[in-house]
Amino acid sequence: MNRLKTKVIPPPPESIQKSSETVVYLGMFYPIWGHIITDDIRRLWFLKSEYFNQFKDCPLVYTDIWTPLKKQINFCRLLEILEIDVGRLKLIEQPTQFEKIIIPDGSFSSAKGFTNEYRETIDRIRNFAIKNQTPTSCKKIYYFHGRRQFGEERLAEYFKSKGYEIIQPEKLTLDEQLNLLINCESFASNVGSISHNSIFLRDAIETILIPRYNNAFMSHQLVSHQIREQNVTYIDSSFSIFYTRNGPFCYIISEQLKRFFGDKFDGYEEEDFKIFLQYVKNSIGKGLLVNHQQIKGYGSVFTDFMEQLKQHEDLIASFNMPVHWEQFRQPLTYQTHIHIKGWVAWQNEEQLSGFTEDKLDIQAVKIDFPNHKVYYSVYYNDKEGWSEEVSNGEQAGTTGKTKAIYGIKIRLDEAGQQEFDILYRVHKFGGEWTDWAKNGETLYSYGVKLNALQIKLETKK
Repeated sequence: MNRLKTKVIPPPPESIQKSSETVVYLGMFYPIWGHIITDDIRRLWFLKSEYFNQFKDCPLVYTDIWTPLKKQINFCRLLEILEIDVGRLKLIEQPTQFEKIIIPDGSFSSAKGFTNEYRETIDRIRNFAIKNQTPTSCKKIYYFHGRRQFGEERLAEYFKSKGYEIIQPEKLTLDEQLNLLINCESFASNVGSISHNSIFLRDAIETILIPRYNNAFMSHQLVSHQIREQNVTYIDSSFSIFYTRNGPFCYIISEQLKRFFGDKFDGYEEEDFKIFLQYVKNSIGKGLLVNHQQIKGYGSVFTDFMEQLKQHEDLIASFNMPVHWEQFRQPLTYQTHIHIKGWVAWQNEEQLSGFTEDKLDIQAVKIDFPNHKVYYSVYYNDKEGWSEEVSNGEQAGTTGKTKAIYGIKIRLDEAGQQEFDILYRVHKFGGEWTDWAKNGETLYSYGVKLNALQIKLETKK
């Protein structure tokens, strides 16, 4: 799979609308509630600041995506609570050149954190909820997401057995949601945009969050925890082993979750296996790859679970799983250290590691294959020759020495060679790929620096 570079093509000059106005740009409004909370309102502080006085007569403009603002009823209500006149907001629907654009700084960022202005914006919403608070019997609530999830219904049922009301927030008005949140004494949900609602809880309220996959801590959520005092517990009850950030995700009733609530864990239940099989079948059908780094995070839990699942032959057959699905292997992955850029992201088989269009040489390589040992070494130059051979995840080559490599050889252990041929090729500064080498053959670039690498496995018949 080649890495494609995208290029933004500007509109032709004759299609740009020109205006002599000075406007205040409030950003792009993204029609997903969690992003409304963290991203869409982050420039609104400006409208309540003293700086706005000199621009108070200027048009307030924004851009949107997918859903018009007028159809986002809860967002419009949120703007009303913040005392912002929705009627003043003007959508920019075509390229427009204004005389001057005032762009307030964003007060929330997943990378940089938040400002006092953002906290004040959230406090105005919370204070509205407190002022208009009415009694409710829902003291413990579980916010149910549902979309692109396997097993969340069962997860919600488990929380229900612990006294939680199951809430689908999209079915409620904003006022109803705020009243539930300001009254509740324990809030639970999976981690995602839905969990951002915890920002409206009273201080120190118990918050239970279930990551979508192993060790998945969303930066937006982590920043929101710091805005007010929060009492947050993350509990791993996920079994999402496929390489995807957008789902599907898989949840089972884990030992950790039961232990948190003081329940005895007597092993996995058949329903856990059914949910996992549904998830695997769906994911394989979409051609998703296993994320082996993620599986490592589950440790012996994954091995134990799979061993027990293999004993359920009737269950596997009833789900019509692909032939030999139990041997559905984890992918070989690799990573390169590139001049100036450093270590780039791990890539799966056949994906390109490096940059074919940039003359930035490869200086080191790491390769990992959980199923078997993979051995590899790199070639420096005629004087220094080959590096020491290393294996799974170890570094071949150097960093911090601006020392390019000019060749590579890769092989599998004896057991791996019985199952696979390992093939590899490199891309040279001249713009050409070498031929594929395989199974430990030496691959040279003959004095030309390398800027990309590809590796793949072929199953032997």
